[in-house]
Amino acid sequence: MAYGQQHGEREHGLDATGLLRAQLREIHRQLDEELTEWLGRLAPAAPASGSRVVALYVHAATVEDVTIQSLLRQVAPMYETGWAGTGPGHYSTTDLAPLRAYAQQVFAATDAYLAGLSFDDVNETVDLSRLGHGRPTRAWVMSKFVVLQVAQICGELTCAVQHQY
Repeated sequence: MAYGQQHGEREHGLDATGLLRAQLREIHRQLDEELTEWLGRLAPAAPASGSRVVALYVHAATVEDVTIQSLLRQVAPMYETGWAGTGPGHYSTTDLAPLRAYAQQVFAATDAYLAGLSFDDVNETVDLSRLGHGRPTRAWVMSKFVVLQVAQICGELTCAVQHQY
């Protein structure tokens, strides 16, 4: 029995997928607002090549892409399929529209994935023993590798924006 089931979450109506979706929507909003604010301050100039802010934005989207697609859905990440040759590894700081479109598609795919999970689905275990994490639930994987990681990257991006990297 999963941790949440032992502690009565189902009886008290805690909706893990709803909580994860709300957290990620807020993190995605913050990422986009910070990037937009920073780009607005730079305008009309483009970000410098190797910009830390842009690199962090790319990192947030790819972490989420790999976690959802590779770890949880067990398919190729979006940057290898629909974005092959144009995705995060091939962006230009003079035109960030494709990169932002990739990130928005990743964020939407995450939200759709979570929306489709039932209570039983979110509590299903995932074999991550090859990564040294045993068999955690999908909810744990989402919390650890998407919510926490992307929130941390968002904090780093905010700091980078404040220091104009």
